[in-house]
Amino acid sequence: MGYRAYSFFCYVKFRFWEIGKRVLSTTRAQNYRRIDRSYSSNTRARCRRKKRFDIRKLAIVAATAIAVTAGGICIYNHLPIVKVNKAIAAGDKYTKASDYEAAIDSYETAIQIDKHSVTAYCNMAGAYLSIDDSESAKKILFDGWQNTENEGLLDNYHAVILNEAVDAMNSRKADMNTVLSIVSVLSDDAANKDAIELLDAAYSRIFQDAYSYSPDALFRSDSATYSSAEGSAVFTYDQYESFVKELMAVYQASPSDELKEVILKYATPGDISFTLNYENVSSYQALLESLESSVGEADNISSMKACLVNAQEVQDIFAEIFTQLDVGNVDELRNFVVSDKYLALRDIFLNNEETPQENTTYVPISREAIILNNNEGQWSYRFLNFEENPTTQGVITLWANFFEDDGIQRNSISYEPAMIEDNYYPHTKYDVTYLYSYITSGTATKVPKMNYRLSTTVTLQDGEENETIVGDWGGPNEWTMDIDTIESRIRA
Repeated sequence: MGYRAYSFFCYVKFRFWEIGKRVLSTTRAQNYRRIDRSYSSNTRARCRRKKRFDIRKLAIVAATAIAVTAGGICIYNHLPIVKVNKAIAAGDKYTKASDYEAAIDSYETAIQIDKHSVTAYCNMAGAYLSIDDSESAKKILFDGWQNTENEGLLDNYHAVILNEAVDAMNSRKADMNTVLSIVSVLSDDAANKDAIELLDAAYSRIFQDAYSYSPDALFRSDSATYSSAEGSAVFTYDQYESFVKELMAVYQASPSDELKEVILKYATPGDISFTLNYENVSSYQALLESLESSVGEADNISSMKACLVNAQEVQDIFAEIFTQLDVGNVDELRNFVVSDKYLALRDIFLNNEETPQENTTYVPISREAIILNNNEGQWSYRFLNFEENPTTQGVITLWANFFEDDGIQRNSISYEPAMIEDNYYPHTKYDVTYLYSYITSGTATKVPKMNYRLSTTVTLQDGEENETIVGDWGGPNEWTMDIDTIESRIRA
């Protein structure tokens, strides 16, 4: 091949190469462009798919979040503490609007959910107090204290009790039940100074306000009524004894000078007159002796004990004659009226000797009860007479009057037997006198001697009295005369 041919060949080859390169470049470019377009298209498709995927995912997440939130809110709203707080908040709202019944229902709902909610108990009690229902307020506070052991609820419970006592005293309606409520506070809290002060203040008020109108009002009346006639207060000696013993227990648990002074006062009931059933005399004496040994001594206790002891001594003197009279042995009065024990008692009154038994001319002796009277801090007593106690088993009356015959003091006594079938009338009274007087001996001889005289008086319902006298009663020259005959002879 010649040079020219070779050069041409090379040229053609080179040109072919260049053309091939261009064709290749163009093809590649086209391919690249196709690839690019394809890539871009695919990318955009993927982006569109991804975008669609992200939106769905976002929607799912959002929906899930909403569901979780809603569920959380639902769960939150059903949490006990939340329900309790909502119920209390509703109750507070009702209270502010003075809708106390609705408020009480809301607080009750809160307590039913959580019986340990101190706020619910406290607010519910406040709602009850707003409608003047202190009994319900006390109950809910006490129940709350038992369920929660929260001392604040117990303090509020005590405060309601003491406020009730103050209200009763201010309205002059306080009685022994008021005092018992104050003592209940001290039983829970022996050092409660407010309760001690209020108990002290009540002493001079309750007995005058509730029991001074009648000696029977405190211990013997079945329907003791306030002097203001606005209520009733029934109280028994057994309740009083339990009250004093409870005070003693409070003092032993937490002794203080203030409480000691108050207890010694309440050992005797105020400065009023009161009737004590005789069956309770020995129990009362034992109570006072126990109080002296555990708390201390006081003048009012000493004088009260003297009355109780003396009453039992007097009963011992008359015990046997009452037994005889109960079966109708009136004749036994002859021996009794001259007995040493009867005369010794009579002489105490004749000579005005010191005795806790009240000194009167005619001294009744009965077995049912005694009346105790406070005289400037000192106590005295007497037994009930027939008029004061018509249902008595019988009354003996000691005569403490000076009546002498030729310098010889008469011995006199009376006896009124129990009613027959609960009928006061006809009412019989026997008067027995041992005296120095003239009696008829034989046909007409008058002889002075000591003899018995029996006078029997029968009073009818219309006031008419029929009297019969038996002279030299039980003696050899016994005589009988009715009052009409005696009066006619006196007139003659």
